[in-house]
Amino acid sequence: MNNRKLSRRDFLKTTGAAAALAVAPKFYAPPMLNRRRQNTVVLKIQSFAHDAIKAVLPEFEEATGLTVELESGVSSGVEHLTEVSTAYAAGDSPWDVVSDSDESAPVLARAGWLAPLDDVIPQETWDDFPQGMKDALPLFYGYDGALCRVPHEFAVGYFFYRKDLIGEPPTTWEEVISMGKELSDPDNGVWATTDAISRGALMYVYLAYLTSQTGGDIFAMDEGTAEATQFLYDMIETHQIFPKDAINMNYDQQNELYMDDRVMFMRQWPFFQSVAEGDTEWYAPEKVAIGLPPAGPAGTGSWWGGWGFTVPALAPNMDGAKELIKFLTSNEVAPKLAEGQSWFIMPRASILEAFKDKGNPIVDAMGLYAEENVIKPRPFHPRLAEAQTAVEDALSLFITGQATLEEALETGKELLAELEE
Repeated sequence: MNNRKLSRRDFLKTTGAAAALAVAPKFYAPPMLNRRRQNTVVLKIQSFAHDAIKAVLPEFEEATGLTVELESGVSSGVEHLTEVSTAYAAGDSPWDVVSDSDESAPVLARAGWLAPLDDVIPQETWDDFPQGMKDALPLFYGYDGALCRVPHEFAVGYFFYRKDLIGEPPTTWEEVISMGKELSDPDNGVWATTDAISRGALMYVYLAYLTSQTGGDIFAMDEGTAEATQFLYDMIETHQIFPKDAINMNYDQQNELYMDDRVMFMRQWPFFQSVAEGDTEWYAPEKVAIGLPPAGPAGTGSWWGGWGFTVPALAPNMDGAKELIKFLTSNEVAPKLAEGQSWFIMPRASILEAFKDKGNPIVDAMGLYAEENVIKPRPFHPRLAEAQTAVEDALSLFITGQATLEEALETGKELLAELEE
């Protein structure tokens, strides 16, 4: 193990968040460098959401005379932050509307790179959200009293399992291990479970999920964090029920492994439901059953967060951007997006009404998780992207065998303390 301590300067070089925190005052928009025809609106969002959005765009384009172009986005909030902050810091934005993550939006808002939306989104849209979601808006969706992002996702890590192969899922961490040993065949690439735990926030996502089941505070590097990290290590190394190469895996690769019949149960975001249904030759409801997350030392748990639409303060077509974000988040269009991609399903009144009595798996799971008190708030840090990177920098040392758990936790505390300076 290389025991050299990271300096604050070295650490901040690992993320674009540092630049975002150091630049523009609130809502400052320098002169546009991007010259583009003003009848075009560019929307940056993950590619798996494109089909659902394309289905509703004809109505918008006919009503406004605008043309919407879609650009793909990454699935990691930290990678997304690096990408967009680099463009914004250069005084430009290639995009008019952007899907921003919990990691990126608070940083971008504090840097002044997101336009306030209070006068853009009508009150009837905000009233469509449940109070529990609205309570999170000041932390994750706004800054200094202004709302800069509108949720389009209610992301809970659901526990998918192969009911057709294993019958009932494990209900505790102990059962994960016992069942995992029976189900796994490492020599033939068959695993009880997996997750995408590559660097760039995906490892953080999974460790925070496990920590929600220990009652810990992952940004405190406490005992609950230690229990969660040890459990992941044991699944990989001690019991060999979780593939070691998951440390280089993204969500697409995770899904492929599951749909290749080589994983029996896994945590995954709700978009996987639509991905599975899209493979009509493979899909069957019993292949993607959803159960409660296995209970850890503090019981069952899974935190919620999500992505949301923003308008860059640098948007080349500001007027068109405001019209598009107002349209996409409206009470009439939000249910259509949810019907087209499970990623867009949220507990908004309009969406729940549209799915009433339809037996939608994600809507049903959302209700089950709410009834069983599974859903936990996402851990918050004012410098979330950097804090998540600090967690990964530190705890990955233990996961990869470069440090003891105690050393990794201490490194994490030091890195997180530097963010308070």
